[in-house]
Amino acid sequence: MLKIIALLFFLIPSLLGCGYQSMYLEKKNLDFYITSMEFSGDDEINKFIERELNKYNNKKEKEIKIIIQSNFSKKPIVKDKKGNVTNYELIAEINLTVKNVDKLENISFKESLKIEKNSDNFEQVKYETKIKKNLYQILTDQVVFFLKNNK
Repeated sequence: MLKIIALLFFLIPSLLGCGYQSMYLEKKNLDFYITSMEFSGDDEINKFIERELNKYNNKKEKEIKIIIQSNFSKKPIVKDKKGNVTNYELIAEINLTVKNVDKLENISFKESLKIEKNSDNFEQVKYETKIKKNLYQILTDQVVFFLKNNK
């Protein structure tokens, strides 16, 4: 019994302390500072990205200005014999313009996911909202990765 307690005493902290943390939790190695952000397009994507990018507004060496044009679309891809849509494709796009002291760069990011239509509309809306947030997070991570590695 004492061996089991001792084993648990050492095993549980070693399993729980694996050291996982978010990819951009440590902001020390990010050398950019966003001086201004301009948004156009889909308001939902823009608010999400703005909230995430505001985390990187600490004074750093490299000052940049960004312009983001976003778009979200829901396209039907499969219909049944009656003409009712059974599958959709959710597409989130960002066109990013980065103004640096010495250069201007444009880059586009696009993420999409194909989903089946649920017969319950309430569940369908909840699922689509969850998928949208995941797509927005992926796009935001791509933007931050680009800004971090853009020299």
